[in-house]
Amino acid sequence: MLIVKNKAALVRAGPSLASDVIGELPKGTVLTCGESAFHDGVARREVLAPLKGWASAKCLADAPVDLPPPPPPEAGPEPPPRLWALSDVHTDHGENLDWLKRMCSRTDLRRDGLILAGDVSSRFSILRETLQLCKRAFADVSFVPGNHDVWVTRGEPWADSLSKLRAVDALCDELGVRRTPAIMGGCVVAPLCAWHHAAFDREPEVTGWAGLPPASQVISDFYLCKFPGLSQTDDSVAEALDARNDDGAIAALRRAHPSLPLVTFSHFVPRPELVPEKRYLFVPALAKAVGSTFLERRVARLQPDVHVFGHTHFGWDATIDGVRYVQACLAYPRERRDRLTTVAAVCCPADAPDRDTCPPCTPFPVAPAPLLLGEGGAFVPRYRCGWSAFYDVNPRRPDLTHMLPPYVAKQYSCVPGVGEVGWGEGVVAPASAMLSIST
Repeated sequence: MLIVKNKAALVRAGPSLASDVIGELPKGTVLTCGESAFHDGVARREVLAPLKGWASAKCLADAPVDLPPPPPPEAGPEPPPRLWALSDVHTDHGENLDWLKRMCSRTDLRRDGLILAGDVSSRFSILRETLQLCKRAFADVSFVPGNHDVWVTRGEPWADSLSKLRAVDALCDELGVRRTPAIMGGCVVAPLCAWHHAAFDREPEVTGWAGLPPASQVISDFYLCKFPGLSQTDDSVAEALDARNDDGAIAALRRAHPSLPLVTFSHFVPRPELVPEKRYLFVPALAKAVGSTFLERRVARLQPDVHVFGHTHFGWDATIDGVRYVQACLAYPRERRDRLTTVAAVCCPADAPDRDTCPPCTPFPVAPAPLLLGEGGAFVPRYRCGWSAFYDVNPRRPDLTHMLPPYVAKQYSCVPGVGEVGWGEGVVAPASAMLSIST
């Protein structure tokens, strides 16, 4: 939510200053806003209510966050704190910000801890508002920045992403949001800073198909992130951001609290097995911009009970080498509309043979609540998520480099005699392997 800070704000029919004026909003008017845009060298903001149109961003400011007061304490013993997880909230999308505000208006979260695993917003003001909302709704919030959070965009004062990262650190300290290891929700919770690099992708390239774009052409980070003296085309950025982590601080907390489980979290992916094979991705080159080998080795050393991650916008819950890996992404509104089965996490038996045996439930993120990890240090049963459910019944086959499923193949040109369209012999396609979800 934004508020008119000047004497008045003109609302025009479109983002251009040449658009017709459709109304004027006086100082103090609270607005529901959507996307941002630059027109004629002026930052503009879409207004959704009380009028529909566009206004000058310089006339607007963040509205004060006003959540309900805490409920009176209940009689009897206090229940144990819970730990929740959430990533990729992208609250620069108005629909996502509204979802978050509904979640944060709940009064039953104020003894709990929230893991916020990056990609809140490229806009610093929206990042501030989001962290404020979460901090007032939960007893503790722990945050690690994602790639969007350190984009350097027009109109902001930072010359590079490292400078913006330091500003994000300062913002967390100002708001009381944790960015170092701490006790939360009955667990030792440790954020792990990371960055993606191409060496993380160790599986064969797609063959037999033409027109596949390289990662540097389709990943916005290569245009919107700047790291002086470092390069995103090698390992230097990933290594530098990994060096921000402190295993010693985690070890000290574990020695002080030996009975508590360890939950680590990152924005980026810590293992290649937590990403669909690149032949299943709309843009196969995305596999080169999702994870970090430095993070992979760090998680392997720490051996947490649970590791939460984000970035790929695929719901996930799988255990590999004794570590449970969970992604609880809100993702973009269009992704929830177009492919909810690969975003959502459903609270039903993970070994249920089909949806008919699953009890009725409202999946994350259809309901305005993050994903519950545990209560009082005891973790909830495994969730059923689209792609991790797919790999429950299908082996990983990165050697099938020439075969693209129909939804990917239609975007590219098949090399005759080499490329094929299909899933592979014996593969249970997602329509059967993934749980159907209704909103």
